[in-house]
Amino acid sequence: MYSTLSLDHIAIAAIAGILPLLFMSALPPMFIWWLLAVFALLAAVFNQALIRLVAVFLLSFLWAVLCADQMVQQVERYADQSAHIQGKVISANINAEGQRSVLFQIRQINGRELSMLEKFQLPLYFSINKQDIAQQMFAGQLWQGNILFRAVHSRLNQGGYDQQRWAMANHQPLTGLVKSAEILDSSLSLRQSLINRIYQLTEALESQDILLALAFGERGMIQPDRRQVFLKTGTAHLMAISGLHISLAALFGWGIARGIQFLFSVIYLGPRFPLLVGWGIATLYVWLSGANPPALRAFFALSIWMVLRWHGMNWTPWQVWLRIVALLLISDPLMVLSDSLWLSCLAVAGIIFWFQWVPLPAQIGYRYRSIVLWVYLQIAMMILLIPMQIIIFHGISWTALLGNLVAVPVVSFISVPAILSGLLLCWSQPLAVFFWWIADRSIIITLFLLEKLQHGWETVTEQMILISFSGWLLIICWRLSLWRCGLFTPWIILLLTLLPLWQRDDENWRIDMLDVGHGLAMVIRQGNRAIIYDTGNRWRNGSMAEREILPFLRWHGLTVEGIILSHQDSDHAGGLSDLQQAYPDAWLRTSTLSLGESCQQGDSWRWRGLTFYVLWPQSRVERAYNAHSCVIRVSDGRYSILLTGDLEKAQELSLIRLYGDKLKSDVMQTPHHGSKTSSTASFIQAVNPKMTLTSVSRYNPWRLPAENVVKRYKKAQVEWISTAKFGQVSVLFYKDYYKFITLRVHFMPRWYHQWFGSSPYNE
Repeated sequence: MYSTLSLDHIAIAAIAGILPLLFMSALPPMFIWWLLAVFALLAAVFNQALIRLVAVFLLSFLWAVLCADQMVQQVERYADQSAHIQGKVISANINAEGQRSVLFQIRQINGRELSMLEKFQLPLYFSINKQDIAQQMFAGQLWQGNILFRAVHSRLNQGGYDQQRWAMANHQPLTGLVKSAEILDSSLSLRQSLINRIYQLTEALESQDILLALAFGERGMIQPDRRQVFLKTGTAHLMAISGLHISLAALFGWGIARGIQFLFSVIYLGPRFPLLVGWGIATLYVWLSGANPPALRAFFALSIWMVLRWHGMNWTPWQVWLRIVALLLISDPLMVLSDSLWLSCLAVAGIIFWFQWVPLPAQIGYRYRSIVLWVYLQIAMMILLIPMQIIIFHGISWTALLGNLVAVPVVSFISVPAILSGLLLCWSQPLAVFFWWIADRSIIITLFLLEKLQHGWETVTEQMILISFSGWLLIICWRLSLWRCGLFTPWIILLLTLLPLWQRDDENWRIDMLDVGHGLAMVIRQGNRAIIYDTGNRWRNGSMAEREILPFLRWHGLTVEGIILSHQDSDHAGGLSDLQQAYPDAWLRTSTLSLGESCQQGDSWRWRGLTFYVLWPQSRVERAYNAHSCVIRVSDGRYSILLTGDLEKAQELSLIRLYGDKLKSDVMQTPHHGSKTSSTASFIQAVNPKMTLTSVSRYNPWRLPAENVVKRYKKAQVEWISTAKFGQVSVLFYKDYYKFITLRVHFMPRWYHQWFGSSPYNE
C-alpha cells in the first residue's frame, strides 16, 4: 500500500533513476523519452507503493536525461560558430601574468539578450598574442568581443584525467577562443576588490598561494611542488574550499554568536541565534569562494542540516545522508558526473558506516576519548576512502593517516579561523596582518611536516580497484558473522576481490597509440613490459609524458625497457626527460648521433618474440628532423605494424624504391599526423595496411589531418582511426587474428565522451 512508501524509499528511487547518467553510452532519443514519460505518469496513478517507486525512478531518470540533452543541444547550437558576445567576468584575476583563461557569463549573443535560463558560463581562452587582454579582465567587469565557440573535447587515455567529464559536470561544455575584446564597464566586483586588498596584505608571506586558495577558492597560484605534497600525503582536500571548510566557517560563526550571548539576559539564550550567525558566516565564505560547485553542494547540505536543527527534527544519520544526496542530484542531475561529489558522499557515508558498524569501545575513558576518537576517525578515512583514492587519483598514500592527524587539526583550528578573522578584520590593517601571519605560520609548519611524509605515495594498477573495497567487505563479514555461515561465504567474497590479479588476456602483444593531442606516443607492450615509440610534446610547466604517458604506464603496471625517438621535434621528443627519470634503466635509440644508441637503416633487434627492423634513415645525423624520422617495422612473424614518425613524401618514395613489397604491414602509424606533405598514394599502396592510426588533436592550428589525405586512405580501403575522434587506440594481436579497440567506443563508451559539435573534419 501507499502508506508503506517512505521518504527514504523515494530518495533511493530518485538516486537510482539518476545514476544511469553516469554509465549510459548514449542519451535515448526523444520518442523513447516521451514513451517513458507516459508510462511514468500512468504508474504514478496507481495506489501501490512498488509501482509508485517505479514512477519516481522513471521521472528522476527522465529529468536527468532532459538536463543532459539540453546541455548537448546547447553545444550543437553554438559549436564552431563565431559570434559577438557581451557579458560579465566571473573569475577573479590574481597575479595576471601568464593568465590564459577567464570564466565569463554570457548575457548577449549577436545582440540578442539571453533569458535567465539561457545564460551560461563560458571559459574564454586567449592565444599568446592576446594574453594582454586576459590580464586586463577582472571579476565584475562588463566586456564584449568576438569569439569562436568550441565544443569541449579532451584527451582520453586509461589512467588519465577525464577533462570532458569534468566539463559536463560543471556545466561548461563550450569554450570560447577570443578573437577581439573591449571593456564596457571597468567596475570591479566586491569580491575582486577584497581579493586585491588581501593579495597586497599577504604579498610578503611564504604561503600566499595557499592562503588565497583557502580564503577565496582560487587554487591557480598554488605551486606545483606543493600540490604534489598535498596529493601524496592525502591532504589535498584541505586546500580546496569544501564541506569541511564550510562547516568550520559555520562553527566559527556559531562560536562568535555564543560569545555574544554571554551579554544577553538568560531569557534570550537559545540555539537559534548561533545557528543563524553560523549560517550567515558560511554563506559569506561560500560567496568569497566564488560559489564553486563543491562549496555550493556543501552549503546546500549544511543548510538542510541547520533547518533540521532549527525545527528540532530527529532524522538518523543515514536518513540525513540519503535525503541530502537525493536532493543534490535532483537539483542538478549532472552532478552525478562529479568526482568531488562522490568523494564527499563516500567520506560522510564512511564515517557513518564506521561508527555504526565498528563503534568505539565504551571502556575508553572520558579523559582520552576525544584524542582516541580523532585517531579512530582518521583510521576510518584511510581504510574506507582507499577505493575513491584509487579510482580518482590512481594511487594511495601510506602516510595519509599521519598526514591528516597533523594537518587537519592545524588547518581546521588555526589556519581557517585565522583566515576568517583576517577577512572579517580587513578594514583594520594591523589586526588583519596579524591574523594572516598566524595563518601563514601554521601552514608553513604543516607543509614542513607533510614534506617529510610525501614519500609514502604509491601508484597502483587498475586491478586494485576491486581489492580496495576489501576494507568495507571485511567489516561487513565480521559484523554479520559471515565467517560462521559456512566454509564458502567469506572465501568466495575474498576470491572475487582477488580475481583481477589472476585475470590475463590471451593476447600475444599489443600496441597503444595514446591520445596526446598534437604529437605522438605509442606503447608497444607484451605482458607488463613495454617499449615507447616517441614521447609526446612539452611546454614550459609540464609535458605529455607527465600528464598522459606515465599515468597510463603506471595504471597498467608497465615497466619501460626501451625508448625510441623518431626525431627531435618537441611534439615527439618532449617527454623524454620525464620518462628517463621514471625509468632510468631503459635504453634509448634515436637517429641523432649524440643521443642514445643507433636507429638507422639496417639496424634490427629482437625483443620478447618481436623483431624490430629499422628502415630509415640511411644514416644518423646531428639533428634529426622530419626527413630523418626513424621508421621501424615491428613484426611477430605473422602480423606487423609500420611506425613512420613524421616521414615526408621524398622519404616515402625512397622507401618504396628500397623495399617495395617488403613494406607491407597490417597496421600503419599515419606519417606526419596526416599532413599533405606525406601519405602519398604509392606509399599507401606499397604498405597496403588494413588500418592506419593517426595521432592528432581536434583543434590543432594546422587543421590536420588534411582532408585529401583522409580521402586517399579511404579510397584505398584503409580503415582510418584517429585519436581526435576515438581517444586512446589499441591494437591487440592474438595467435590467429588481431583487433582494435578505442577508449570512446570500447573501453568507456559514455554519452559525455562523444564528439560534440559540428561534423569532424579531422576524424
